[in-house]
Amino acid sequence: MADLRNLRVLAAAHDLCAAIHDAASHIRVGKVPGLRAQLLAAADAIPANIAEAAGLSSDQQFARGISIALGSANEVGAHLRVARASGALDVHTARRCQAKRAVVCQMMERLLRAIRSRIARADP
Repeated sequence: MADLRNLRVLAAAHDLCAAIHDAASHIRVGKVPGLRAQLLAAADAIPANIAEAAGLSSDQQFARGISIALGSANEVGAHLRVARASGALDVHTARRCQAKRAVVCQMMERLLRAIRSRIARADP
C-alpha cells in the first residue's frame, strides 16, 4: 500500500487532468462528435487509477493498477492526436497537453519498473 502523499506521479496526473479539462472546453464539438467526452473520461481515469492502485494490498495489484493508468494516458494521447488532426483542437493546446502526458507516462513507467523490480526481489 503506497502513501498517496508521497506519489509525485499522482500530483502530475492531477495536473494533466486539469490541463485536459481546460483543453476540452476549447474543443469544437461538431468536428468530432463524442471526442470531448472520451478525452475527459480517459483523463479522469489516470489519477483515479493511480489512487486506487496505491490502496491495493499487493505489489502485483499495484503494478496492474499503474498499468491501467498508463493505458488511460495512452488513450488520452490518441484522443489528443485525433482532436488536433481534425482541427477540433489548436496545435499549441494539443502540444502542451501531450508534453504533460509524456511526463506522466515517464513517471508511471519508472514507478512500474520499480514495483516490478521489488516483486522480482521478493520472489525466491
